[in-house]
Amino acid sequence: MKNIYWILILISFQSYSQNEQWFDFELDSLIRFKLPAENASLFDSEQDGIKMYELSAEKNGIVYSGNKILISDSSLPNSIADLKSIYDEAMPNVSKNYPNTVVKKQDIENNGFKGQKVTLTDSNGNRLYESEVYLLNNNLFLFNCISKNESDIKDSNFFFNQISLPKNSEIKQLIGKSDFQKTISNFKTELLILIGIIGLIIGIILIKKNYLQHRV
Repeated sequence: MKNIYWILILISFQSYSQNEQWFDFELDSLIRFKLPAENASLFDSEQDGIKMYELSAEKNGIVYSGNKILISDSSLPNSIADLKSIYDEAMPNVSKNYPNTVVKKQDIENNGFKGQKVTLTDSNGNRLYESEVYLLNNNLFLFNCISKNESDIKDSNFFFNQISLPKNSEIKQLIGKSDFQKTISNFKTELLILIGIIGLIIGIILIKKNYLQHRV
């Protein structure tokens, strides 16, 4: 019994030691996560109209990062298929840098929000790259673990478990316009002109019909 007691204390101490080496960060006012450094590296830029914000830190040859990417209104998904397509495009193709590896994709959920997880493993089962991605409103949140020396990412489970997504029913994932709505939006002016012409023709026909009736 005493041995079990000391084992539990040791496990608790090791868990606490690991946790106190990780620090809280915010990607925005709604998203929180942890990094293994008190001062994270910051990358904030805008290129070709795409805004990207990243916080990252390295521990034992593993780079951990959280990214926030603004998605244009025209690219927002209207269906689950569209959402998965955005996730597929967002995930970097890191397999080309790691030969003889296996890529696994799976659907995940966090606080009711649908996301995607990608894991890259070598022939020995070592995880060389892991990522999770979520779309909330018009922002894409991407969390990465990347092995620089091809060693197994041992702390990835802890890293992903610390991702705090909001509990807010007003946040949407499927908010884009349907193809039909996009077509109407793109040709709104032309449609208004066409409707005006049709209305004018109908008006002329009704006036002529009314005029002929009065003559009779």
